[in-house]
Amino acid sequence: MEILRLPETTSIFIDLVMPSASSQYVIQYEDLSTGESFSASATSNSSKVARFTLNSKYLVYSVNLFANVYNSSSNLVLSTGIDIVKPYCDLTTVRTKLGITNGQAIEAEKVARRIIEAEVGSFQFVRKLKEVIGMGIDYLPIDERIVILYQMWENNEVIYIKDDDSYDQYNISTDKSSIVLQDEIQNKVEYTKVWRDRNYAVTFAPGSDYLLDASFGYQVIPSDIEEACEMLMQDLVQGNTRYFSRNITEFDNKEFKIKFAAGSSAGTGNLIVDKLIIRYKNRIRPGVI
Repeated sequence: MEILRLPETTSIFIDLVMPSASSQYVIQYEDLSTGESFSASATSNSSKVARFTLNSKYLVYSVNLFANVYNSSSNLVLSTGIDIVKPYCDLTTVRTKLGITNGQAIEAEKVARRIIEAEVGSFQFVRKLKEVIGMGIDYLPIDERIVILYQMWENNEVIYIKDDDSYDQYNISTDKSSIVLQDEIQNKVEYTKVWRDRNYAVTFAPGSDYLLDASFGYQVIPSDIEEACEMLMQDLVQGNTRYFSRNITEFDNKEFKIKFAAGSSAGTGNLIVDKLIIRYKNRIRPGVI
């Protein structure tokens, strides 16, 4: 089940159909990224629908939840997965431009978003725990975009807490691809040590286990991704398949025979969209194998 977090959203809630009307129910749900657990209660209405309000942290973060719902006798009545996500474009604007219903806009955005994610990954903003292995260099490469570091452990020992000066201070690199020690290093080691620099100390020891509590992704959807989503939504709503002709190398009208070029199934199916998102493809993180 998917819940869209829109710009005007002031609370995150989920409506679930329960076995009985006018009855009390409790939902217990777990954040699959952090392991945190929460609960909420609600009373079903005359249509047997109970509206549960979820934790306010999900007004900021996208998340995958696993939820169980129990009745007043503590019996399990429902299990479900819940995805809280932000859309990749303004649904109201697209709905007005295309003259479609809200339901059509929601469905088209969902498909467009998944097409984009299949090509270049997610642009959601999430907080989670992530494990990384030290490589014996003075920065810790991360294989996804890191935005805020809250806490860090080295081999199960806390080495950093945000806004706590009693620990060494770490920064996120300018390109959001790694973590570095805040103090300036005279001889920064940017590769695995060799004989000539064997005596250099390194910040992130080789083979050490680092656990990060951090925010990853994008706080705001990039404008080119927003534009790509709108274009894909238009193609989906209008049934526009004319762009496929760019891959046709042979057409035989006698029996309606069409031959597509090699690789024609690659990409989003829209050449302009492919160009818009290409810079997010194959993002290389230095030092990550």
